[in-house]
Amino acid sequence: MQDSFLKRHLMLSTLFGALLTILGIFLMFQQDSFIRIFISILGMFLAGSGLTSLFSLKRYNLGKRTKTATLIKALISLGLGLVAVIVPLAAADVSWKILLYVIAVELVFSAVISFLDALLLRKSDIAISGLLSEGVFSLIVAVLLFVFPEQIGSMLIKLFGVVLIATGLGMILWSYRIRKINRQFSTRTIEAEAVVVDEP
Repeated sequence: MQDSFLKRHLMLSTLFGALLTILGIFLMFQQDSFIRIFISILGMFLAGSGLTSLFSLKRYNLGKRTKTATLIKALISLGLGLVAVIVPLAAADVSWKILLYVIAVELVFSAVISFLDALLLRKSDIAISGLLSEGVFSLIVAVLLFVFPEQIGSMLIKLFGVVLIATGLGMILWSYRIRKINRQFSTRTIEAEAVVVDEP
């Protein structure tokens, strides 16, 4: 039964690894949809960030001005995130460069508010690692959007494709390695049992 479970698990890992590899290769060779996919991903991040900030606002012991700024940041992130998700799906003729610059400005604003909230909450019992991580990520993406507004989608989606291919191949090789080790172990176990049976 345990051997059957292991075989099934390895088979699923191999299949999942193959699917990840195929998806990574597919992303590597996509050209026209790069910017749309990237903006949609940014939109999901912004919307998620906005919702998280809204739900967490009651737990934050912040001053009136800081709480208002955090609320504004959350609402803008949520609104712009929804726009960034919907527009690439609904519109064909949009200035993607302008939309990317708008998202970059919002990410800078979001990063500043996140760092400010983390600074004010550093002495409280609330973990601030999430705020710091969000702020750093937002700032890095914003800088990349300002410096490479036209190439950023292609660069990151290709990088994501490479990561998927590497992960998929790694899973396939891992499954093959584990299967080989398990086969060798089973052979040695059978040989050991045979030796025990042959003993007088």
